[in-house]
Amino acid sequence: MINSFDFTVIEKHLMNQDSLIENATEAQIQNWDNFCHHLGDWHGTWTAYSSEGELNRKFQCIRCFHLDSNGCEVNHQNKYTYADGTTKVETFGPHKKPFIKSLHFNNSFSWGSIEVKPDSMFFFETGFKYAQRRRSAVARYNENGTVDILIISEHLGSYVEESAYAPASQISNWQGTITSMTPDWTISSTVTTSWTKLDSLDENYITLHLNDGISISIPRYVESGKEFFLAAEWLVNPTLLQRGIRHFSTSGFTKFTLEIFTDEA
Repeated sequence: MINSFDFTVIEKHLMNQDSLIENATEAQIQNWDNFCHHLGDWHGTWTAYSSEGELNRKFQCIRCFHLDSNGCEVNHQNKYTYADGTTKVETFGPHKKPFIKSLHFNNSFSWGSIEVKPDSMFFFETGFKYAQRRRSAVARYNENGTVDILIISEHLGSYVEESAYAPASQISNWQGTITSMTPDWTISSTVTTSWTKLDSLDENYITLHLNDGISISIPRYVESGKEFFLAAEWLVNPTLLQRGIRHFSTSGFTKFTLEIFTDEA
């Protein structure tokens, strides 16, 4: 059973994988600018599940992203409030322009481990933004072989209760586009794509439809030297769905794809 999702530990884990970049590229600066579309105080409900979809824990957290007066540095704090009334504050960064671990579109982001290492934690978070709302799906593969899943439902500036919608699989007229981003922040042209239910991407994967319109499809375990993907989607409203997929080849992370589907009925 999960006790907490400690992003400080995760950040330290990922720092060991970072390569030094001597000169910022245009693509990297664009990625930073996209990151800055997510500034503000995001009031969230964090719900932790087992890989079977069993509820383990629920608490609140405000993720604060504030740009300094020079526009070159983002200060980041997480302010947690747990069910028993205890609180905790974690500070990250500061993030200095244009260095940011996550890959960012205007309305989606993803970050996490870029390779599978033996006897080491493997982690990712994929999130989506629409107006004043955000949703994130997090999965952590632990050293003991267990998998923890976390769903984060956020609203900018305040806590807001929202209604859930019917599963996306009940809609048959989805029309979609797909855009890719590689680890060097290069964004592809946007092209059309066809609709496939999340459950059908790989029937051997763990596929869960969880709270606030978020669904996730991930391998039961990850292995070095194996191809796999990590998919999450958010049914934003009855006629709009966003799906993000992290793709891994035999050598590691290769790209993040964002699919946007609309109901044209």
